[in-house]
Amino acid sequence: MSDRSPMSDSSRRRHRGMLLIACAVTGLSFVLAVRSDERVTLPLLPDRPLPPTCLSRSLFGVGCPGCGLTRSFVYLAHGAWQESLREHRLGWLLAFAVLMQFPYRGVALWRKNDRPLGRLLPRVFSGLLIFLLIGNWVVQVLVG
Repeated sequence: MSDRSPMSDSSRRRHRGMLLIACAVTGLSFVLAVRSDERVTLPLLPDRPLPPTCLSRSLFGVGCPGCGLTRSFVYLAHGAWQESLREHRLGWLLAFAVLMQFPYRGVALWRKNDRPLGRLLPRVFSGLLIFLLIGNWVVQVLVG
């Protein structure tokens, strides 16, 4: 069975949607700012921070595996590497995964190939990201 499967309309929509999400995440990373109280805001509205987005932290007082990724992405986009690592140790890796959506989705749409890297590599990479996020979270909860 070949990994070069013809692209259905739903696959095309999925690739376009993921490309749009990657554009939004990347663009917002450059536009947003982090205030001194660690709240994320638009530069033109510094007195109006965005609402907290972590339901786990809001309800239970415990951050989720993705807590800090937004701030980490914003710091990375502004070249503040140390602050990015302080917010989330894996922010750089997740930012890399977002940036890799551009060539991956572009090739998929251009070549009309639903799986330009086959099935195994994307599954292994996404599984590794999930494992690392959960592992990082467990270490953070246990160590503090």
